[in-house]
Amino acid sequence: MRMRSMLGLLALFAAGSALEAQQKVVLGKPDAETTESFTTITAIRELPSGKVLVADSRDKIVQLVDLATGSMTKVGREGNGPGEYAMPAALAGLPDGSTLIHDLLNRRFLTVGPDGKPGAFLELPRPAAAPSGSGGGPTFLLGGITRVQGWDNQGRLYFAGSPFSATGGTADSIALMRWDRVKPTYDTIGYLKQPAGSASRTSNASGTQVMMRLGNNIIFSPSEVWAVAGDGSIARVIPEPYHVVWMSGRGAPVVGATVPYTPIKVTEADKQAIIEQQKKNPGMTVRFGGGGGGGGGPAPQVQAPTPEFAETKPAYFAPPGQGPVVLASLDGEAWVLRSRVAGDKVPTYDVFDKSGKLVRKVSLSPNSRVVGFGKGTVYVVRTDDDDLQYLQRFVKPGAEP
Repeated sequence: MRMRSMLGLLALFAAGSALEAQQKVVLGKPDAETTESFTTITAIRELPSGKVLVADSRDKIVQLVDLATGSMTKVGREGNGPGEYAMPAALAGLPDGSTLIHDLLNRRFLTVGPDGKPGAFLELPRPAAAPSGSGGGPTFLLGGITRVQGWDNQGRLYFAGSPFSATGGTADSIALMRWDRVKPTYDTIGYLKQPAGSASRTSNASGTQVMMRLGNNIIFSPSEVWAVAGDGSIARVIPEPYHVVWMSGRGAPVVGATVPYTPIKVTEADKQAIIEQQKKNPGMTVRFGGGGGGGGGPAPQVQAPTPEFAETKPAYFAPPGQGPVVLASLDGEAWVLRSRVAGDKVPTYDVFDKSGKLVRKVSLSPNSRVVGFGKGTVYVVRTDDDDLQYLQRFVKPGAEP
């Protein structure tokens, strides 16, 4: 018994020593910051020139930002015609330096050259059939709308398959898919477990209504998340036990070590903060059929259900409207936003390498969030007291000089 106890203490000591050995980094003063503000920065794309494309989904605008001079130039405009977009979402980089603006409402991409000039449209075709294991529903959401959630160095696009089962309920798992626009082909890289009740679909005479929540219906319940690295591998983050699995579609997944985590109790202050965030970010509805075509926009007339809350927080969490929980850098790191106690405004990210090992903890300034990466750079959104957002650029910790 004594020997067993000693072995247990040695194991705990070894785990503690490994955690202490991790590099801790604070991103303090940025290399550069925009002088003009944004309303809601959704995505960024660092161009080969060093300039940055910035998509603002609330203002429905894309800006070409020169952080060296502080200048900002509008790219295209809102609309449905040439050089226009209805709602800019993802900004996907192409090998020739061009960028694809994913127009979520027009269900297509607008090509932007390396110089920031709009070009031709690119349509996202629908696959012939849903892949096996995707729940039996259509691969894309109704009307062909899907949200691109990543891109790689070859310009291939990544997105999740249908969240719906054959009966219209929530599928057990979602296919993580890759579209190679050059061949063109679709590949299924892996699958993500989906919380029960996170998607529903109803139809009536006026059209079809889709209700979706990114994660579980119970706020702070654990759910899996994912992101795409530059080489096309996918970081799948699993909450219980907390660890990262890298998938490439070839060979066995690379499973990282479990990271110890002590759950944080959900307080009344946490609940009130979420409710206030939901008021600021009401989301949108998308309608199809009913003779009126498709459309989208703010939906204040829809009564949102009273939120339910878990008793404790998972290892990672992002409040509504605060961007993704996990992002992957071009050089193959996964950055996971950790949960924190109510009132703590300082975000901290766990950084995992391609073996799934936790190698770094990076803290930001208060009221900030990581929005994307460039070549040896990390881009952060800072929100001021007036809820205005500014884009900051830092040298990415661990990047080669």
